[in-house]
Amino acid sequence: MVCEMFWFGRPAYLRWLAAAALIVGAAAVEFWPTAQAVYPFTAAPVEVGEAPRVEWRVLPAGIYERADITGAVASHPMGRGEPITPSDLRLPIGVPEGWWALAVEVPIAMAPGAEVRLVLGEGHTVPGLVVAFDDSDRFDVSGPTALIAVPAGDAPAVATAAAERRLVVLVAP
Repeated sequence: MVCEMFWFGRPAYLRWLAAAALIVGAAAVEFWPTAQAVYPFTAAPVEVGEAPRVEWRVLPAGIYERADITGAVASHPMGRGEPITPSDLRLPIGVPEGWWALAVEVPIAMAPGAEVRLVLGEGHTVPGLVVAFDDSDRFDVSGPTALIAVPAGDAPAVATAAAERRLVVLVAP
């Protein structure tokens, strides 16, 4: 009969201590309080040029740059619940003093604030400023339209040229 004897070594106290320290360290990192800040999100769908309705949500501080929404309007359509960042907003463009604005069919999308040159049928040019842009015709019956401000003295000639379809809109490069 063979008798076997097992010799046990010393328990691994140092390994147990290292594992416990690792668990305590991970729990401290996981549950350590983080700085919180409120960030704006859209409360309803927003169209271009509308002031967004805002709902505020608490997120960890510094997650993204917070937008200043005071007096700003949407620079592009946004859905409900989207975070609002500085690139989503712009200041509204107003019609300059002494100018008139009229809706003109334009060949391409134009950003509000863009300077344009309107060429009338007889070669006369008029400076213009894009106040608003709308591409709401989903059936392609007509092109997109822009609200373009022109000097008051040139407004009747521009309106006549637009009605007679003799108006060309040039965009600065």
